Amino acid sequence: MENYCGKRLDGRYEIREIIGVGGMAVVYKAYDNIDDRIVAVKILKEEFLANEEFRRRFKNESKAIAVLSHPNIIKVYDVSFGDRLQYIVMEYVEGITLKEYIEQQKVINWKEAVHFVSQILLALQHAHDKGIVHRDIKPQNIMLLQDGTIKVTDFGIARFSRGDTRTMTEDAIGSVHYISPEQARG
Repeated sequence: MENYCGKRLDGRYEIREIIGVGGMAVVYKAYDNIDDRIVAVKILKEEFLANEEFRRRFKNESKAIAVLSHPNIIKVYDVSFGDRLQYIVMEYVEGITLKEYIEQQKVINWKEAVHFVSQILLALQHAHDKGIVHRDIKPQNIMLLQDGTIKVTDFGIARFSRGDTRTMTEDAIGSVHYISPEQARG
């Protein structure tokens, strides 16, 4: 895995530090020197660039979230689909994942649960209204900001609702502990 820290992408995004590593991509904190703001840059891992399925998923994520504009969904600012590098530039948020919060708190009271779930549902409703199904809702893909705002992230396996529910290899997709019964059945 190449480390992009200290590099500049397209003469614009100064990569500062790694803030997350997923199965398909690495997320970096970066500075956008044109818009003068801190951003998150999600870069597809090199080992997946040659795989058409992973490139398709990555492109689908950018298409999916680019059409979404909701306070509870991470915003996309820019995308790049070069042969040697593919990345998505997104809103950078300070916070922790809902998984981290649950691990810290051990127990969440009902008021907090309602507060979190209502924001998640608003985000998903907005996505569904735009014809997009997330397909990987789990605590790791939900950011909790210090002010209590929820942001849904990682539309990496999202699909447009009129599409197929399977990958090209005919496997159900999603995180095994969080997929819906419909996804598990195929």
